[in-house]
Amino acid sequence: MDINQQKEQFSNIYLQAVTTVAGYSLYKRFVDDDSVDWGVAAKGGTGPIRAPR
Repeated sequence: MDINQQKEQFSNIYLQAVTTVAGYSLYKRFVDDDSVDWGVAAKGGTGPIRAPR
């Protein structure tokens, strides 16, 4: 595994750790529209927007 692959894997794990500690869900998109690799979602919600992403 070269250094760039290591950096990518580290950034993926870091993002997973941060979102988990913050209480959010993380999902990976299969279709990479607009160069968006990951999505963050919240469960529930009490305002007008339910389960924001």
